[in-house]
Amino acid sequence: MKLFASDYDGTLLYAKHIMPEDLKAIQEWKDAGNQFVIVTGRSKVSIQKQIDEYGLPVDFVVTNNGGMVFDKDGKILLSNYLDYITSLDIIYIAKTMEGVCSYVVNDGINRHRIVIDDTNEHRYVGLEPDMSEEEVMNMAKYAQIVISMAEVDLAVSMADAINQYFGDTVVAYANNYVVDVVPKGISKATGLDFVCEWIGIDEKDTYTIGDSYNDIPLMEYGIHGAAIETAYDEVKDHALYVYSSIHEMIKKIMSE
Repeated sequence: MKLFASDYDGTLLYAKHIMPEDLKAIQEWKDAGNQFVIVTGRSKVSIQKQIDEYGLPVDFVVTNNGGMVFDKDGKILLSNYLDYITSLDIIYIAKTMEGVCSYVVNDGINRHRIVIDDTNEHRYVGLEPDMSEEEVMNMAKYAQIVISMAEVDLAVSMADAINQYFGDTVVAYANNYVVDVVPKGISKATGLDFVCEWIGIDEKDTYTIGDSYNDIPLMEYGIHGAAIETAYDEVKDHALYVYSSIHEMIKKIMSE
């Protein structure tokens, strides 16, 4: 038995669609007795909508950049939460820094968006706010905070700043137009490692692929880390392999 772990946005979901060839390849992978895992920065509610829409045959879902792990039935297997005071400090920064379009807080399952200036919003155009800022600030716990920026370069700079000033308790990942903030020590690699230990799969039988900065730990996991061809060059530098698509990678693995 082998395990294939894929990032979602920009890797499996590209240009707002999943290619039929990729879906077919994933099903063939599953039919051969292997495991399929989605490892994403999204919340559980967000990725579950995509799983249901496309009928993705997942065995496990790693969300919040490794902070939460769910089995195929939605049972929580692992959960991690941010320090509350640090979370409030980061939210304050999100409200005051130039180039911030909105921020989204995630309680481990659901997400809630607060709009700052959505003139140049890229990621959360369709996510309508459902809580007031006061309600968001009074939430009992935060599993992840996502800050949506007007430009990709601004997201990289914001992630660097958060890591510099709050690096003792959190880690921030630039993810295209957004910055994903999770507890220190959490990454897509740690979430995947939990899954591998849970089901007893060795790193040599684990295959991973991603496309953005927050996928670098995922791509560096084990000995079969790959990047999608459309990834940034500096991201591809961390991968051992580069593929044009999910189905190309799966076909290569299954032919070995």
